[in-house]
Amino acid sequence: MGGGYRTSMTQQSHAGRAPVETPEVDRTLDQILSTENEVEDCYENYAEGSKITDRQGERISDRRDRLVNILEESMEVEDSRLIGSFTRDTMVGPLNQDSDADIMVVLDADRHREWIHQENGPRNCLNAVMRQIQNDPRFSDTEVRVRRNVVQVRYHDSTIEIAPAFDYSKVPQAKHPKQDGWNLFNDASDGYAIPDTHGKQSWQGTNPRRYKQMFEVRDEANNGRVSGLTRTMKKWSENNDVPVRSYHMEIMVYNYFAEKSRTGEPVPSSYESLTRDFVNTLPSRVKNTTREPVYDEAVDSGTSREQKDRVAKKAKSAAEKLKRAKQLKKQGETEKAKELLREVHGEGFN
Repeated sequence: MGGGYRTSMTQQSHAGRAPVETPEVDRTLDQILSTENEVEDCYENYAEGSKITDRQGERISDRRDRLVNILEESMEVEDSRLIGSFTRDTMVGPLNQDSDADIMVVLDADRHREWIHQENGPRNCLNAVMRQIQNDPRFSDTEVRVRRNVVQVRYHDSTIEIAPAFDYSKVPQAKHPKQDGWNLFNDASDGYAIPDTHGKQSWQGTNPRRYKQMFEVRDEANNGRVSGLTRTMKKWSENNDVPVRSYHMEIMVYNYFAEKSRTGEPVPSSYESLTRDFVNTLPSRVKNTTREPVYDEAVDSGTSREQKDRVAKKAKSAAEKLKRAKQLKKQGETEKAKELLREVHGEGFN
């Protein structure tokens, strides 16, 4: 028959039921929807599967408790908490030695006032934390070192970074991260002072709780896709040897969603479209300064121009493959599309 219709030539029933006509266009639509769902399911499984496991999370929490207990033997600890990607659900698995979980250990300012006022106080504080852990026999074969503003404890499967801190109000000389301009939330004053030994030693204000609150609000407003896309892009970085820090990538993803909200431009509804849209913006994002949302501080200051160029080049290559995968999917070449997506995201994408 003409007009794009085909008659089903099944036998008529004894009741004399007429043959049923099924539009070819409906069959094609079913195929397209099936392909759409299959690829999107792969993306959703990949984003969800990139999380660390409950067992890994418990291991990190146990290590936090053990390390804090060691420090409490010689230091007056007021509070301790896990911070960073672990608490924002953007830490990716499986864990390896470069996977870092952050602990903030808040010390009593009266008991340890010498570190606040000494010329080399920040470094002395970090060294004291390092030595206390090194002297514990359980860590005799574990690498423990000071790196900039944290003490790193490098396990075989992950790294714990300990940031000693004081209440910001107890460190009068602590720098406010946003010295210029008016700060509506007074974020540093409500937060903590941590050591900064990069260049001239100093105490630097920070408030990880504020960013966590902002992240969670935006993530909830986007049905968990801020954390999901962050994990997806962190895994892309890992699988493609992309020279970009984990936190840098997270902030670029956060800022992408913030810009969508500010301009009123709709966020793509599927992970497939969302990933493709973000990756298209990544070359320009990485070449420009990336600023975190609380203090507007640059988070890419340690990234060289050469590294940024490498990230941009890899992002452009990924964008081209994602575009080609979309075309293959539209042509019904689902397996070829998924094969190309695995080239982008790694063998875990299936």
